[in-house]
Amino acid sequence: MDLEWNMTDDPLAEIRTEALRARPEERGRLLKPLAQLHAATLGKPSLIDVDRFVETAISLTSQASLFERMAFANMMADIGRIPPALLDVMLSDVYLVSRPLVERADLSDDHLLAVMADDASESTLLLIAQRAETGIPVTDRIVERGTLKVHLTLAANDRAALSMSTFVRFSSMTEAQNDMDLALAKRSDLPVSIAKTLYQRISARAEKRVAEMIERDRNRGRRVLSLGR
Repeated sequence: MDLEWNMTDDPLAEIRTEALRARPEERGRLLKPLAQLHAATLGKPSLIDVDRFVETAISLTSQASLFERMAFANMMADIGRIPPALLDVMLSDVYLVSRPLVERADLSDDHLLAVMADDASESTLLLIAQRAETGIPVTDRIVERGTLKVHLTLAANDRAALSMSTFVRFSSMTEAQNDMDLALAKRSDLPVSIAKTLYQRISARAEKRVAEMIERDRNRGRRVLSLGR
């Protein structure tokens, strides 16, 4: 069912009527026209009863297949401005359904914190670590719960805000320190003290590498070129 209506009609009523006529296992197909209705009425609250829309969407998702819920989540993530009550339900669904929302939907810090309230998987934390405009309460939680891979992803994300304590923690890491230094070096918001430490460490590492290469060439009988300043 694709939507074909005039805004003088009541398309939401049509979808609800169609749902009553359909068998339970067939009702998930109505999520597509429901998403189309959401797109058509964005910014036009007088054209739709939001509470009734949310009630309908939640009812249909509860009867839809995994594929239908995934498709609906993808459409809604792209459309945006999902009613909060519906967004809560969709974010609490399985990873394959919630993923496009965590990746692309306009989510508040409170929603992101809720996603991480339980035992969020590394995959979910990685998605959040890559988001733009993520606030410090969220990034602090990511640091608390994330693995090294998540930490490196977050450190390299110049669009996510980090607290001073996170900068200090990342800068002081001994595990995979070179990788962390390179990740932090991508940021434009490094505190001066962290930037100085980073520069000194990277410079020392580069000098050591050059010295090792010179020594290797000497041992192989090659001529070593001196680098003038």
